[in-house]
Amino acid sequence: MTRAAADALAEEGNELFKAERFADAVVRFERATQLFPEHPLAWKGIGNALLCLGHAKDAARAFDRAIGLRPDSATALWGGAVAHADVGNKVMAQNYLKRALALQPTWIEMARNVPQLAAFLKISTRAHDLLRGVFGAFSAKTYRHAADDAKAIEVGRIANRPVYGQWTFVTVGLSNTAFPTPGKPRAELVLASAFDLEVCGQILANLAFHLTETAFFPDAGVMVRDVVGGLEAGEVSARLPHVYLRAPNAWMVRLPLDAIQPAITMVQVIPVSEAEYQTWRRGVSGFEAYLMQRKIDVADLRRAGA
Repeated sequence: MTRAAADALAEEGNELFKAERFADAVVRFERATQLFPEHPLAWKGIGNALLCLGHAKDAARAFDRAIGLRPDSATALWGGAVAHADVGNKVMAQNYLKRALALQPTWIEMARNVPQLAAFLKISTRAHDLLRGVFGAFSAKTYRHAADDAKAIEVGRIANRPVYGQWTFVTVGLSNTAFPTPGKPRAELVLASAFDLEVCGQILANLAFHLTETAFFPDAGVMVRDVVGGLEAGEVSARLPHVYLRAPNAWMVRLPLDAIQPAITMVQVIPVSEAEYQTWRRGVSGFEAYLMQRKIDVADLRRAGA
């Protein structure tokens, strides 16, 4: 009898919801859960109605209850993803969205039209998860384009990588850029530094913005001029104004980072001096061997430059 009464109240709540009487719908759904606390449809109804009323935090809690009772409910997972995204709980929102799309793959186009969910479908979201698998959890700082505040990229910072006492800085977001050259993977940039310097994040962000704007893929063996020099970051910009790109062998990471398409790779960024740039330009065979012969520590951003 209690379940039957709860079902009837939930049905009343659904009718009120369809009539856009959301506050009244919440009352019916809540009465249903009072009569039968394990009523997944009633909890989901509370979540949907509260979302429509703009109460995302309470809606998220209701969806959590509904999902706990019915983990295979795609609609509850969808609502939970939206509610948690509105609140700012990115991890929960992404988890619920993945599970909803696993149950209903065709909903991916619908998700792309929901701004708070579309962000979780970017390639950089997968890149972030893969990079955490490589480096462990890390904090990230957002850098914005000097001429366009709408353009932004994150740079993660990891201690004691690739070796103890060094720092690793890595972009999260360049992988959203699809390069026009056929067959090229998506890419994130990584830099090793013997010092925890703010300029390291600035270098990666500046290069990432440049690559996105020019649609130039960061192939290993390429030199890009004035990436550091253009930052006007004091003496480091004067000593090491350019950057050289190479495979990130120091981190001993298998590339691409996973088997899913589009593939995601990493490219190491090394600040270099004008003299080193001229050596590379002259076509001296084995530029990297040249750096090794000179015993140049490419992670030392305070070095004089050959």
